[in-house]
Amino acid sequence: MNNVLKSQSIKVIAATGIALSLTFAAISAAALPVGAATVSSKAKSGTATAKSPVYVRASESKSSKILGTLQKGEKVEFIKDNYGWSQVKYKGKTGYVGTQFLNLPGEATSAQKSTSKTTTKQPSKKATSTKAKAATATKQTSRTVTAKSPVYVRASESKKSKILGTLQKGEKVEFIKDNYGWSQVKYKGQTGYVGTQFLNVK
Repeated sequence: MNNVLKSQSIKVIAATGIALSLTFAAISAAALPVGAATVSSKAKSGTATAKSPVYVRASESKSSKILGTLQKGEKVEFIKDNYGWSQVKYKGKTGYVGTQFLNLPGEATSAQKSTSKTTTKQPSKKATSTKAKAATATKQTSRTVTAKSPVYVRASESKKSKILGTLQKGEKVEFIKDNYGWSQVKYKGQTGYVGTQFLNVK
């Protein structure tokens, strides 16, 4: 009799453990933010080449400290890309460069794409800043883009900013411009921002 009761108790405990495991797994999956699994680009580490003179900064911000300047055609060790900022190794330090100013590993270099003449002169901060600002945004032609996957629409160009809503996969939204990996869009009458990598922008 005691053996039967022990056997039944073991079965009940085992079933309870399995149920709790499934419950915790479901809670963990639900806690993941929308689009969290695809924050970084698929570019592999290797050597990247500067498309034009561009600053190497200390953090992922246009207002952060300038560590130096990459000249057009200069190579640098590429680590990863995150929301339009490429993490690189520059003179023994970890730096950040706007991804749009680099030919990432596996891409054709600007020299292969264009036969225009290059200059080797060190640019002044003012000249480089002007070029960087000019190349920062794409043409501001209003058009419709489509979400590649569910993604948040935020109030500003920051992953920590307020969430205005969520675009579902295949949902269309009015595209205004792209800036350092953030797309400015019109969302339900408001100006919002979406990670460009989550949109079909052509």
